Amino acid sequence: MNEDNKGYLLEISNDSNGQKVEKIFLNPKKLYIPDIAVEEITFLIKELESIDVIGNSSLTVSMTNNNNGVSVDKNISSVSELSEPLNLAQIIKDLINIIRGYDIDEESNVCGW
Repeated sequence: MNEDNKGYLLEISNDSNGQKVEKIFLNPKKLYIPDIAVEEITFLIKELESIDVIGNSSLTVSMTNNNNGVSVDKNISSVSELSEPLNLAQIIKDLINIIRGYDIDEESNVCGW
């Protein structure tokens, strides 16, 4: 059986005006590397700022496994919370790990309990 990998969707949305930007990663594990996570989030924040001013607005960072629809969000008080590379990398890593944990649990509990 040949299944297409639909990847993981990383999305950042401005809570004050609903504007959002997103990017799909076929291999989200590369976001475990702090430099890559910082580069990708910085790119998305610049795209979001090009749509509208972020200012001190709160943000929501979301990660969705497009293969099964499992999604998890993290509320961020302001863009400055994402300016610290290690904090940013940890946020992304946590989101991926939560989704992967759900995926593993779903595979091992095929009877539903």
